[in-house]
Amino acid sequence: MGLSVSRDAFFRLNGVLVAFAVAAACFLTGIAVTAHIGALVQREHVLQHKRQATASLSEARARLEGEFNRTVAHGVGIKAYVAQFDKQAFEAAEFREIAIDLLEENPAIRSIGLAPDNVVRAVFPSEPNKAALGLDYRTNALQWPAVNEAMQSRQVVIAGPTALVQGGRALMIRIPVFPAAYPGQSVDERSYWGTATLILDIEAVMASAGIENSVNGTLISIIDKTAHESGNTVVFGNQNFQGKDYVSVPLNLPGGLNWEVLGYPQAGWENSSDNVLITRVVGFAISLIFGALTFLLISEVYKVRSMALHDPLTGLANRRLLEERMQQMAVQCNRSGAGFEIFYVDLDAFKPVNDNFGHGVGDKLLIEVGQRLLNEVRQSDTVARVGGDEFIVLTPGNMRRQEKEGFQKRLSDKVSKAFECAGARINVKASFGSASYPGDASTVDDLLRIADGRMYAHKARSKKNPRDIPEKGLPQAG
Repeated sequence: MGLSVSRDAFFRLNGVLVAFAVAAACFLTGIAVTAHIGALVQREHVLQHKRQATASLSEARARLEGEFNRTVAHGVGIKAYVAQFDKQAFEAAEFREIAIDLLEENPAIRSIGLAPDNVVRAVFPSEPNKAALGLDYRTNALQWPAVNEAMQSRQVVIAGPTALVQGGRALMIRIPVFPAAYPGQSVDERSYWGTATLILDIEAVMASAGIENSVNGTLISIIDKTAHESGNTVVFGNQNFQGKDYVSVPLNLPGGLNWEVLGYPQAGWENSSDNVLITRVVGFAISLIFGALTFLLISEVYKVRSMALHDPLTGLANRRLLEERMQQMAVQCNRSGAGFEIFYVDLDAFKPVNDNFGHGVGDKLLIEVGQRLLNEVRQSDTVARVGGDEFIVLTPGNMRRQEKEGFQKRLSDKVSKAFECAGARINVKASFGSASYPGDASTVDDLLRIADGRMYAHKARSKKNPRDIPEKGLPQAG
């Protein structure tokens, strides 16, 4: 098979491969873009879910902060009540009524204690808490730090949570009492009376604030950030969110509490939705269509280029492609000194074949001649159809005279075999003319003219040879 066929096949195959590669790249790029957009949509869906969870946590936070502020306000009320009797001897019975009212108003308060000069003198209710009477906070290593901090800072201090002997966990709200000696006296100038303590049940506070283990499908955990080093960080919820992508909101609580509300959905963050699925399906379809259109477009470009450079009947190279290859070889010859040969082939008496048998048979004959020439050349050679019944064989490299004559004879013998078609047997004959580059000419145009002239000279000699006259009644093309 000759170079023209191998090159044509390679050109077509190369076109398919290039079209496929570019189409695949476009498709994969589309898939990558789709995946990226899908990830963005998915991330936005997760962010939206997180915003909803954060909004739920913010509502819970507002309720919890309100409950704490209300409870502390009750304690401040006790402080104001106690301050009225700071110059009188302390009588526990005098505070029983206000303590009972306070417990009834806020069921989260488990008990109230009054400690003038830091010694517990009254506890309400009294029955379960009698053991605390007479306790001097200054001698209790567990309770004194918070009482002392409240006394020194003159601010409410909340300590805990602490596990209670009677069950549950509680916060201890330490409220220092500094009665005014006269109206308008500065707090810093007032004398310390003692401390009022509210024991606050954590679970009851959460229930009063409407805080549950989950809200709107989001699990809740309240942690004490100041207890992080001890590891006992969970105040409420008992949910371990370590290593999870939770959301959080800080709690603004009185008494120095540094709490935070964490939230994580029970089923995890929603990372899929109809929008994500639609995005992926549409992106895949668009990528597939774009890839297919790219493949068809590039294939068509190669097809059009192939048609522009090849004879539509025989599939051989046309004159344009032949001249391009000759120009390339001429440039290479100028660099390396390696020339090339061309062999001009013209069928003799081709017109009678069309007249006697029709153009369909004539076309088949041209295809057959082109194939015969291809069968005799190397893969590095080119066979081109440059006219109606004219062909040129291009061979790289210069041949010696005997080699050149032998090659031309092989072409002639091959072409001159009889051609049978539609029950008719047609004798085929052709005239040849050859030329060498750069031996015969220094340009491609001059080389073609020389080969053409030698071919016509050969044709003229053949017409004078009586042996070339066909037998009577036998159609001939050559």
